[in-house]
Amino acid sequence: MRKHYSLLLLLAFVALSLQLTAQTESVRTANELNNSGLMTFTVRTVSAGGNYAPKHVLAIWIEDANGFVKTRLARANTRKQYLVKWRAASNYNTVDATTGATLPSHQTHTVSWNCSDLQGNELPDGDYNVYVEFTDKNGAGPFKMLTFTKGPDPQHLTPADETFFKDLDLEWVPDGVGIDQQASQHETVIYPSPNNGIFMVKTSRQNSIITVYNAAGQAVFTTKHHVQAGVDNIDISKQPAVYFVEVADELTRYMQNILKQ
Repeated sequence: MRKHYSLLLLLAFVALSLQLTAQTESVRTANELNNSGLMTFTVRTVSAGGNYAPKHVLAIWIEDANGFVKTRLARANTRKQYLVKWRAASNYNTVDATTGATLPSHQTHTVSWNCSDLQGNELPDGDYNVYVEFTDKNGAGPFKMLTFTKGPDPQHLTPADETFFKDLDLEWVPDGVGIDQQASQHETVIYPSPNNGIFMVKTSRQNSIITVYNAAGQAVFTTKHHVQAGVDNIDISKQPAVYFVEVADELTRYMQNILKQ
């Protein structure tokens, strides 16, 4: 009886250990597949010739494989029911979105998304769809969808112009790309962000190389870290948009995105 009882305790302990291990592994895997960052989408719309043109209503929103995620822009106080795709996806949900009245004319729109859901929780890595839809009549109008992959690698999409959508540009820039296990052991601070194109990199890493990449992954600036000074002043004021900075030596690699105002 005593042996039987001991065996049951042992089995219970093993089962509990396996459960805790599985939970730890699940959390670790989830963290590995969750890269913070910023998606920026730009589009210029062109009249579709409806009876209200150039006035029109417009929406830009995000979806994933399961459907609606979040609206980023909704300019549609009236006749919004004719934004049929947005209505079906969102049921007019505008939590955390920029909203406003019917647009009087066509223009360029830029929206951003920090990959959070309606509750503010960061979403996992994977494919996400950015939709833009407008209409200038009492009926469905044109729409466009672009897909980007949220992950550790930056992405820059510039699709060709279409009849009603021009100057399309989508950028995904992760906050940290390939941040290694030793990063916390070597203080690296990149500041300020946003900035006017001039920022500082402070690191204790010896013989490190500082490289600045644009959103397309192209190196636009490289310098060797001056160990004695401790701080490097970087000037990319003549460069546009969003960038990420890499500080690397023979053993470690740290990357962080920066925003230029």
